[in-house]
Amino acid sequence: RCHHYLEKVPKGSPARGRISGIGSVFVHGLNSFQVMKTQNTAKVRAISREAISTMKVAASQEIEVGRQSWNFRNKVRLLEAELQSFEKRNDEAEESYAAAITTARCSRFVHEQGLACELAGQHHKKNGDIMRASDFFEQAKQCYADWGSQPKVESINEQMESLQEMEV
Repeated sequence: RCHHYLEKVPKGSPARGRISGIGSVFVHGLNSFQVMKTQNTAKVRAISREAISTMKVAASQEIEVGRQSWNFRNKVRLLEAELQSFEKRNDEAEESYAAAITTARCSRFVHEQGLACELAGQHHKKNGDIMRASDFFEQAKQCYADWGSQPKVESINEQMESLQEMEV
């Protein structure tokens, strides 16, 4: 579906390549946090911080494409939340997850709202707050269903099942 939105940008437009490249930086940054769980190296930490820096620049220079405005504020907040969660700055992480969810919803990026809810759920699960994790996973599941991604709905269902096992 992300490609669907990119297809709306005219071919040959400089914005098209820029949006695609910034999207790649975002995904690379998110992936770096997963890698840091097992390989917390200076190189991987630099990738995550560079992704945040790049996304902040993109957020400050919203790209106008026709009548659509591509903004990156929700991506900045989500990357910041992941860094804060990794660094165990939980209060800051919770604020950043909430901001990522809100800005994605306001931008009508339902798939990114779902992602922010899913990662917030994982954050709360990691910290033993099963009730809040469950709430965020429910929100993520609804976003992914609205987006039309049954595989993501099924993935969230599996994560919710693992929460139930933790409660026992």
